[in-house]
Amino acid sequence: MSDRSNLAASIDGAPLADEEARDLWTRFSRYMDEHRGDMAGFARENGYVSVTPTFERGQALLVVRTTEAPPEKPAQRPSGEKPAQRPSRGKPARGRRRR
Repeated sequence: MSDRSNLAASIDGAPLADEEARDLWTRFSRYMDEHRGDMAGFARENGYVSVTPTFERGQALLVVRTTEAPPEKPAQRPSGEKPAQRPSRGKPARGRRRR
């Protein structure tokens, strides 16, 4: 038998201990049995902003947020890479004109 639980949970990115994760999953499952598909209701009832079940690294993971998720950062470009040029909109470029 594996010493790793098949159920995991995190709150705002911090993993819960196995016992806490199992308890949260039990409460979540019980609620979902009575209120099919109402994850927002479970979140609201427990003071969370959102609750999302997912699967990661062979474990069922319950992802809980108590605050709004931070906005995603734009992808980083490797250093030295220039941003893509915008297409011209028919306006002449500023600066000196070539003749």
